[in-house]
Amino acid sequence: MLPTTFGNPLWFTDDELLELKGTTLYRATELQKQNLLTLYDDKVKDLVKKLLVLDGDSESEVSFEDFLWANSIFWTRALNIPLPHSYVFPQNQEDLNKYDSINNSAELSNDHNSRGELINGLNDIKNEAQRVNSQVNGATSTLTSTQGETLWIEGLVPGIDFCNHDLKAAATWEVDGTGLITGVPFSMYLLSVERSSFHSEKEISISYGNKGNEELLYLYGFVIDNNPDDYLMIHYPAEAIHSIPLSDSKALLLEEQKAQLRCLLPKSLLEHGFFAAGHPKDGNNDNKLEVDRISSFSWSGQRRMPSYLNKLVFPENFLTALRTIAMQEDEISKVSSLLEELVGSGGERQPSDAEVRAAVWETCGDSGALQLLVDLLQAK
Repeated sequence: MLPTTFGNPLWFTDDELLELKGTTLYRATELQKQNLLTLYDDKVKDLVKKLLVLDGDSESEVSFEDFLWANSIFWTRALNIPLPHSYVFPQNQEDLNKYDSINNSAELSNDHNSRGELINGLNDIKNEAQRVNSQVNGATSTLTSTQGETLWIEGLVPGIDFCNHDLKAAATWEVDGTGLITGVPFSMYLLSVERSSFHSEKEISISYGNKGNEELLYLYGFVIDNNPDDYLMIHYPAEAIHSIPLSDSKALLLEEQKAQLRCLLPKSLLEHGFFAAGHPKDGNNDNKLEVDRISSFSWSGQRRMPSYLNKLVFPENFLTALRTIAMQEDEISKVSSLLEELVGSGGERQPSDAEVRAAVWETCGDSGALQLLVDLLQAK
């Protein structure tokens, strides 16, 4: 009953994956696949051969695609389960004696095909696989935790792992820490969200969390129409800066302004275009340009602040980057002149990031930045 293929990008053909090129998802998929390939070559391949020999099958061979399938079976179904440290790492005397016995047996054995070595190898692979996947799935357990601490462990729960995702989930899953409900401490059960009786033929669905379509595709291989949790990543590739005119000067200005080359926005924010639905109150808006500290200089405030400035949904740090990238040669020279007035011709001090942003704003405004923003959105 298990699937033989999956819809996530790890299983895309080269042509299908090429359609994602330039996106964050493409880069994440490339890195994940390379990490899994390294794990397979370094640890899994030889260990599986030993397991097959122990099982009496010395002729079968396991490929990377087989390992990719097994990895996908686990990580597309795993739940992040909260469990107490003492349950995950029991430390009573009986368990300690058991661990000592295993360790002593392993030390006495010089046979490289011993089961103790295979167990250690399997543990290495499990830990490495968790490290590879933890960036996406959030596995954060640690051996140094105290006994009373709660650990979040990735694991499969038979039955619940077959539940599909739904925005209006029919059930939630709970951990029965005391065993009062299920009779088994730390077991898991499904709890209906409906107050009325559950229809026998209705599918039991759960929620995988508030995830955008890019994350759902990466983890599980599906997307949702009109996903309310979907977001938009707008990104100007850092490597593209080297191919634009005056790249060195612009790269330096970007660094001095602490500008961001990407922004992540919920798609719901863009329902009204570039502008937010309401007008934020003065003093509570992070998007406001910081020009108050340099208002005493002759050039500051010459460019009139447009009425739309505090209504834009895009972060100021991102717009700062676009203003800088869109600058012309004469504008860069003018910015240098304005900053020289601030810090002196001898460069007695370095201008602050706010001062550089103000100089760029006074010189360029938003015309070039907004046009570049439109181009980036059309490219997506």
